[in-house]
Amino acid sequence: MKKATYYLVYVLGLIPSCGIAGELGNILFDGQYTITINHQNCKLEQPIEESKKLILPLAKCASGTAGEIEIFDNNLEKIHWAQHTPEVVWVVITFLEEYHFTTETSPDQYKVCLPICDEVPTKTLLNVSPQTLFSLQGIPFQIPLQGMSINEFIDRSIGYVSKDVVRDGLPNFGSKRDDWLGKLRKHEGYDIYITQANVIAAAAGVVKTIGKGYRSGLYIKLDHGNELYTVYVHLKEARVKEGQKVKSGEVIGIIDGPAGNAVEAQLHFEIKISDKSVDPLPFIEHFYRGDHDITQKIQDYKQSLTKRAREREEKVKAILKPY
Repeated sequence: MKKATYYLVYVLGLIPSCGIAGELGNILFDGQYTITINHQNCKLEQPIEESKKLILPLAKCASGTAGEIEIFDNNLEKIHWAQHTPEVVWVVITFLEEYHFTTETSPDQYKVCLPICDEVPTKTLLNVSPQTLFSLQGIPFQIPLQGMSINEFIDRSIGYVSKDVVRDGLPNFGSKRDDWLGKLRKHEGYDIYITQANVIAAAAGVVKTIGKGYRSGLYIKLDHGNELYTVYVHLKEARVKEGQKVKSGEVIGIIDGPAGNAVEAQLHFEIKISDKSVDPLPFIEHFYRGDHDITQKIQDYKQSLTKRAREREEKVKAILKPY
């Protein structure tokens, strides 16, 4: 794990307005995962979530000066803050891409964790299955394919070059779909290329839906409670029924050849929080942050994805070019 670079900014000259009990202290970013906001008696209100911006309103709070931390690291662009109203300070976190976060509070400190606070120790300190993919809301989620290791999972997802990269698209969350047809939608899951494989429940839950569609083929949606869901798409067959309770690691379906609009056999795997699809890669990176080989492999493949996205863009332009 690389040594974190700390960004520390002190807010000086704090002179609270009349009637304001709280003061903003210093703001610290550890260079990787956590933003720490120190304060005295400020109250964190409901965060305001925008597509690439997170606003943390601190009520009954005063900041003597506005401030900013420019980062250009990970998925963050900058952190800045200012007095929004006489009694409310806004701390604004600007991202380069879509994001996920959790907060942790204490009497004189707020933490914003990207993507999750340390509910459990690092993977290397845990007695967990070698098939564990990440931990979310205190629940360990397994790699959703029976017997697959984390290295194989990475190789067969963001490290995999599909046979038809234009029609199948790139495997990562947020990549373009249907642009070669003159349309555009964003990929809301993670593709793992494999065939003749058992699909397993990533965590214990209840089978909420078994359905079928033109694009998806056969799919299964599991409810893990607390508005947390997983979806398994492009299946050949299901091995469970709606309403059935399943254990973590239990076989729920089969991948055997392409299904739906997939050109090549694959599992499209989705994580949904409050029925909004989120990118699983930050959770995986966070969970394996103590494993240098895994984190380096992910970084190498992410760089390759950028190059492959440019190459695919050129192929799509050639298809759409009028004759």
